[in-house]
Amino acid sequence: MIITIGNSKGGVGKSTIACNLASMAAKENKKVLLVDADPQASSLNFRSIREADDIKATAITTPTLHKDLKEFTNFDLIIIDSGGRDSVIFRSSILAADILIIPVLPSVYDIWATSDTLEIVQEAKIFNEKLITRFLLNMVMANTIMAREALQALEEKKEIPILKSQLGARSSFKNGIISGQGVIEHAPKSKAASELAACYHEIMQLGDF
Repeated sequence: MIITIGNSKGGVGKSTIACNLASMAAKENKKVLLVDADPQASSLNFRSIREADDIKATAITTPTLHKDLKEFTNFDLIIIDSGGRDSVIFRSSILAADILIIPVLPSVYDIWATSDTLEIVQEAKIFNEKLITRFLLNMVMANTIMAREALQALEEKKEIPILKSQLGARSSFKNGIISGQGVIEHAPKSKAASELAACYHEIMQLGDF
């Protein structure tokens, strides 16, 4: 199964989410390939400092990504960390996916900015009819007016459902990345780890995996 973490808007936490999901899958003994399709190479940097050899990683920043991935047949799960702007590489990463997760910050402005991504998704579905797409609210400050307004604004975009799971605005997510660990390893008993686990399992169920 191939999962792409993508949004044409930058700064929404794509790399942090991709690396944390890969760590969670590795913990469950899945053969995981982390594909860095972003020239910034954040996911590759994460892999380079990770001590455990349970996640393989490669960079593919070409518009043929969706074709090139067909050669990687020895993995249970491939997670693509796509770039933060509309490009042929970004579109190729969507064409490659079985599941597209679109991280969105809990801001009405950020949600308005998803319109470009939605247009790209609709175009991609012409070629990838079975594509499953979900919004993921990220960096949420629970029980705030901003979070509630953001959720309401996102629900109005009826083309794409929202994951029930949300990821909070918690430093644990990023602190683990610095040491090459997912939050499930860095702070396994934390609220962040619980949120990540819930998000991971909800996504896996989408693909009946």
